[in-house]
Amino acid sequence: MNRTAGLALESKDYPKLRDTLAELLPLLPGNSRVLYKLAAADAHLGQPERALAELKGLADAGLIYDFNADDDFAPLRGSAGFTAVLRQIEQNRKPVARAVPVSMLTERDLLPEDIAYDPKTRRFFIGSVTTCKIVTADSSVFAKTDWPVMALRVDGRRRILWAATGWIANCRECYPADRDKTALLAFQLDSGALLKRVESPVKGLLGDMTIGRAGDLYVSEGSYGAVLRLKANSSTWERLDAPGEFPSPQTPALSSDERTLYVPDYERGIAAMDLKTRAVRWLQPATGMVLSGIDGFYRYGDSFLAVQNGVKPERLVRFSLNLTKQEILEANTPGLGDPTHGTLVGGVFYFIANAGWDAYGDDGKKRPDSAPVESQIRKIVLEKR
Repeated sequence: MNRTAGLALESKDYPKLRDTLAELLPLLPGNSRVLYKLAAADAHLGQPERALAELKGLADAGLIYDFNADDDFAPLRGSAGFTAVLRQIEQNRKPVARAVPVSMLTERDLLPEDIAYDPKTRRFFIGSVTTCKIVTADSSVFAKTDWPVMALRVDGRRRILWAATGWIANCRECYPADRDKTALLAFQLDSGALLKRVESPVKGLLGDMTIGRAGDLYVSEGSYGAVLRLKANSSTWERLDAPGEFPSPQTPALSSDERTLYVPDYERGIAAMDLKTRAVRWLQPATGMVLSGIDGFYRYGDSFLAVQNGVKPERLVRFSLNLTKQEILEANTPGLGDPTHGTLVGGVFYFIANAGWDAYGDDGKKRPDSAPVESQIRKIVLEKR
């Protein structure tokens, strides 16, 4: 359907484009790109009320666009509804500042992807993509790895730090022959000694994970799409999803009873997987909510916390579990840059700001005109709901 919509857009077959996108939207609920193109098709088809409602939905979601510069919306210019949408977009450019700085990572260009916390030693652990190592918040080296470090999770009961690692082009000293190789590493949380290595059963990059109360790990592979489980004290993987269901799954999150695994997908939105039956249900958001572009994802009480770096502006947002309400927690603030992941410590959410992904090209090389990237740990004190 994506291909069909693309061909219809290229040939300016707006009825076909509109019909295809309308069929596609329930499969990609809350996808900002689909909503944008729906509005464009409706504007061309002489449906200003529908087009304005769709643009208003994007504006109400808190996103930023230059609608006035897009000739697709020329038929709407000058109308009261279009003016109101533009006014809301300008409001969306204002800073929303709930976070406060905690510490700066002293080493530049680490390209930090994830952060984890050990309550016993009160240490934060940060994984580096470029330098293939795990450091603490004071920049001490905890462990070194062969490949870039992606997701991190602490198993305090077993005194293990789990790290997802794999080949990625942004690595400074990785071999092309290792492309699509990826694994989980278990480090002794106090000494940093490597306890265990579990190779992935699927190719790609194990990029995100969460851990249950019993120590079971839920891990996503986002390059080709897979959701996996590694039970505590096991080295045998289970694949939980049907191939093709998730094009780009990100950080999974467990329900309070751990019977449901919520999986955000960078393109498709948020899915709820019944861990007993493996049935997958895609959650439908209310109008004015966008679910695409979520990277870090966490359940906190009766809400979701999302690090949404695939939309403009990049931001941190809180959604109600039923996806009827949202609250933007951080956006448009100096130094926020490219936020990635975080960790909950009681009622405080610590996250990585200005990771630096936007300083790298598609080839994984740092752009020669980009300045050294200084990343930061920030925190938001959350209100319980």
